[in-house]
Amino acid sequence: MAPTTPTAPEAPLRPFLPAAQFTAGLPRHVVSAALLLTDPAGRVLMLHQARPYPGHPAWWQLPGGLADDGERPHETAVRETREETGIVADGPPRLLAVDHRAAADGWPQVIDFCFDGGVLPAGTPIALSTEHDTHAWRSPAAWRPLLQPAQRPWFRALSRARRAGVPLLLSDGVEPSAAPGVRPGARTGA
Repeated sequence: MAPTTPTAPEAPLRPFLPAAQFTAGLPRHVVSAALLLTDPAGRVLMLHQARPYPGHPAWWQLPGGLADDGERPHETAVRETREETGIVADGPPRLLAVDHRAAADGWPQVIDFCFDGGVLPAGTPIALSTEHDTHAWRSPAAWRPLLQPAQRPWFRALSRARRAGVPLLLSDGVEPSAAPGVRPGARTGA
């Protein structure tokens, strides 16, 4: 007969918590989504906020906004674009980037999705909501000096993702150089 190895006593099982009690302790976050739309000349459509909102000045931004309860990110991007510009997206948009933004300025964590809304015909009419006071079409290079400093790397990443046709994972608007503890360029898998 083979010798047995003593085992540690098992911890007593705790009863399951009701879902509401369990989730009450989970981190809070919100979801936002936007569409990157261009014209045939490659100019990007941006909207200027009519008023600042908590933690942010009035700034230029892509059409988009916060998700409604139960809404999928691509549905948010399409709905917000329709509400803010009158543009109805044609078909499901292609994912460009997912950005995890840390909690800051009183905001919880934000999971921010950006989708490629495609190329709109020249002269597409824009019907702004009261949330924005103007819109403009500019080349990516012409937009950069008008963006907030934190928006610039995010905007460059979106342009790169669109050109490459590969979605990016971002953290606070930038691509992580490597996973924590991993040197850039090191092999991370077999």
